[in-house]
Amino acid sequence: MESSAVNFEQFGEELAQARLAKGISLVDISAETRINIKFLEAIESGQFHILPQTYVRAFLREYALSVSLDAEGVMQKYNSIQQEGAVQKPDETPGQHNTPQLNISAGDLKKWFLKLSPLQKNLAFGILLIVLVIIVVIIANVKKESESAKPAAEIPFDNVIKESEAAFIAQPAAASDTLPVFKSQKKDSLRLEITTRDSVWISLLIDDTRGAEFLFGPNKKRTWAAKNRFIITMGNAGGATFRLNGKNIGSLGKTGAIVRNFVLTEANLKK
Repeated sequence: MESSAVNFEQFGEELAQARLAKGISLVDISAETRINIKFLEAIESGQFHILPQTYVRAFLREYALSVSLDAEGVMQKYNSIQQEGAVQKPDETPGQHNTPQLNISAGDLKKWFLKLSPLQKNLAFGILLIVLVIIVVIIANVKKESESAKPAAEIPFDNVIKESEAAFIAQPAAASDTLPVFKSQKKDSLRLEITTRDSVWISLLIDDTRGAEFLFGPNKKRTWAAKNRFIITMGNAGGATFRLNGKNIGSLGKTGAIVRNFVLTEANLKK
């Protein structure tokens, strides 16, 4: 990729064009890298602020490798664009050094101060104090902004994937404080098991309260438990088989097909 100055939107468009030229889809990259497609779309649209900032460089490096680009060149270009955006300052106004300089000595200031009345002296001290407070506040804000502008540390990609996948698993909804403590809760009665024979993406909603997304490679197994039902949306529906409480459900569709909102309940055990 060329190193000419561009903004993030142009940079993302160049990446997308390089991908399309090689006939690679975002689904292919997601399956290979396990990066969520919405993050890949953000990279190609130049919306890097949408990505988790500690993961930006790891995601970008894996994207570049997936489309056979020079990863180091891509990273250098990203860093260059980021630095240009952070360092941009208005140009110095022409002729600004031609402003007449006031040559006031300490002796002149002392003479001027001695001529002031007591009220004027108190007013001068008050103004000086306000100016000092403003200067301290400005220095503190500049220091805070400079610390926040430091680039995020790059994290090994394996750690990124582990944390990214964990983030997709929603926690169980907290029990309402208004429920009587003696009211019994229904135990999990359904157990769903998946066995993959190809790469599949699956979105799972458990009892309408807990959602999770997963990207599995071939020959993987995973189980989940629910009280009432599972709702499944998945890509490459023929790439996996399911068992519900030990009963073989089989595949939910054909290879390469997308299945949306497929419901599994106890009724499936009676069929």
